[in-house]
Amino acid sequence: MQLNRMPTYTEPLETNEVTTRGWFSFWAGLFSGQPAGLVSSIAVGASPFNYVAPVGGTVIVNGGTVSLIKLSRDGTTFFTTGVTAGVFPVSQGDTLQVTYSAAPTITFLPR
Repeated sequence: MQLNRMPTYTEPLETNEVTTRGWFSFWAGLFSGQPAGLVSSIAVGASPFNYVAPVGGTVIVNGGTVSLIKLSRDGTTFFTTGVTAGVFPVSQGDTLQVTYSAAPTITFLPR
């Protein structure tokens, strides 16, 4: 699987008036929808469990016995989602708070 990664700061944008391979691949990946990283399973801690998204993506919560899921953009003000399982789009730094009595499965899919 090819992931879309930004080149390091040491790679020039262009050489001899031609875009370098790393930068060209990065921009092409943005337009083709290549994901920035692999799907990852999240180790669920004590309830209520807070997951802070490292990058933009989608959090999937299913299974377990979940009583409440809240979302926060600033880590302080939380909004109740109204559901106890589902797919939640998040931006980098968003916090998803899951309250449960039996731990659910939580998965993160980066954009």
